[in-house]
Amino acid sequence: MKTVKYQEYNNLIAVGVALVAVVLVLVWATMAAASNGGPTTTQPAGPAHMYLTIQINPVTGWPQYSPANFTVPAGEVVFTIVDYDSPMNWTSCTCNVNGTVGGTETVNGTSYSVVSNANVAHTFDIPSLHLNVMSPGMSTVTFAVDVTQAGTYTWMCVTPCGTNGYTGGAMSTPGYMSGTMTVV
Repeated sequence: MKTVKYQEYNNLIAVGVALVAVVLVLVWATMAAASNGGPTTTQPAGPAHMYLTIQINPVTGWPQYSPANFTVPAGEVVFTIVDYDSPMNWTSCTCNVNGTVGGTETVNGTSYSVVSNANVAHTFDIPSLHLNVMSPGMSTVTFAVDVTQAGTYTWMCVTPCGTNGYTGGAMSTPGYMSGTMTVV
């Protein structure tokens, strides 16, 4: 009778050890899957931000966007342009805002879909995205764009702000009133 009890006891121990081994293997497999790219949760990051400045280059005396070439992530990007240049009366400008989220830009805290042509200093245009934003002189302009296609886009200012009939100098020199936006 004692032999039967020892066998039952040994069988119980063997089953217990087997259960512990199975649990340990399951825990190890779960942890390995999580550390090897298993399911994770992330919070949405929100829109990216890009800050540009327009100021007079101290060497050339020409207005210049800085930076002229930049990279942004695909998706919604909020731009802030701080313009330290003087405004001009650009009578031929219809000055309609195009290509932005909501079809507007904010100038010094006020939203516009059409900007007065009496004080535009520069524009920020990306023709392939149908983007046209005005930058009144001595102002801060904010707008959002949603670009889902990766690539390199050429931007430019179309305000006649250059020398030699307004199309030379800054208007014809890359890195002043033109550049590239790379979307990754």
